[in-house]
Amino acid sequence: MDIKDIIKTRRKELRLSLLDIAKACDVSEATVSRWESGDIGDMKRSRIASLSKVLKLSPAVIVGTIEDDEMYSNVGIGYMRIPLYPPICCGNGGFADEDIVEYVPVPSKGLSDPSHYFCQIAEGDSMKDAGIDEGDLLVFEKTSSVYNGMIGAFCVDENEAMCKKYTEVNGMIILQPMNSEYPVIPVDPLNEHFRCVGKLKKSIKNFND
Repeated sequence: MDIKDIIKTRRKELRLSLLDIAKACDVSEATVSRWESGDIGDMKRSRIASLSKVLKLSPAVIVGTIEDDEMYSNVGIGYMRIPLYPPICCGNGGFADEDIVEYVPVPSKGLSDPSHYFCQIAEGDSMKDAGIDEGDLLVFEKTSSVYNGMIGAFCVDENEAMCKKYTEVNGMIILQPMNSEYPVIPVDPLNEHFRCVGKLKKSIKNFND
């Protein structure tokens, strides 16, 4: 996802019109339309600051997108930007758009439309035997169900989205850490507060390094 898609997608997520963006950035609707069509030109720093504020994004996301375009194109790697969420999800087992931390660049190989995915940063070492270490960037495909044996993101009572292996045993759901030092997490299938929010598509090592 490049800068024009970031602007358009985020504007729609926040249910803002072209006029809303234009007023916030002190430009015409035509200018905002050109931003979204890719005819950006040299965007002034003051415009970047205003745009990031109204879109509720860090200015680094907008500036970084332009820089990433050059970096990835120079090495011939296709990429897209996917929303990064904090570990906490909403009470209904989902994520709120206003909770997006930033849009992070992810190699697009094996992925389709960026709106189908979200990212989180792995915490702790409970999934180390699956090759997932603390600080890795985890890319999940949005889904409300996974098959037995899949690794996914799940919300239970405390509404913290955790990455675990999904297992079914005698009608009981087991969220299994991939580290023998951690206990399994049994889940009552009738627990209305349990939600699957995604299945793991790929992990990117040492994202924080």
